[in-house]
Amino acid sequence: MRLFQEIEDKGLIPNVVTYSSMLQGLFESGNPAAASELFNKMQAKGLTPNICTYRILFHGMCNNSQCTDALALFRSLESKELMEDVGLYNILIDGCSKCGKPNVAMDLFDELCLKGLKPNVRTYTVMINGFCQEGLFGKAKELLRKMEENGCLPNSVTYNVLVQELLKKNECQEAEIFLEEMINRGFMPDHATFENLLVRIPNVGKDSRLRTIVLKLTSVERKDGRT
Repeated sequence: MRLFQEIEDKGLIPNVVTYSSMLQGLFESGNPAAASELFNKMQAKGLTPNICTYRILFHGMCNNSQCTDALALFRSLESKELMEDVGLYNILIDGCSKCGKPNVAMDLFDELCLKGLKPNVRTYTVMINGFCQEGLFGKAKELLRKMEENGCLPNSVTYNVLVQELLKKNECQEAEIFLEEMINRGFMPDHATFENLLVRIPNVGKDSRLRTIVLKLTSVERKDGRT
């Protein structure tokens, strides 16, 4: 803030990048009120926020439980470029899911598709995570298959999200299926997924596929010299 004020004190004019950087810093430091005030000040000075500014703004608002306000602001945008930015939709879909508004998130996903926009792997992953959080694993698995049909292949994050949530709900057999699938595709469980696997090993039989998978993974880790 001192450096930002110094710019103005010297008679220099902060640009969109300057304001966007400040917005991100204020949100990350837990000061959404100051961020909102700065955003209004930016517009009052005649500077037009760009896509990056709005992505930072919506992400910060959603992370501070201001999803409703973020969505209202999104609806007020007049720029076609902004209204059809998949990145903004991803942020709002994720935010609404985490703010306990799964139906709004689903509506946004449907809206995106109806506009003829193409969901990317981030969009699908956020939706799959949202379905899992609501215990709708059937829909999550259906969407995983649908994304492939639409030419968007799941990545490591997609699989890890799905496997983690299945394990948390003790859906071990289902988790085994997707765990093997992700490994066969060259993806490895991340730290959180691996921890979820390890705590469930004592509860499965010696002939469990889950136990076999974990043993294979730990064998690979040892050969690679990792812990």
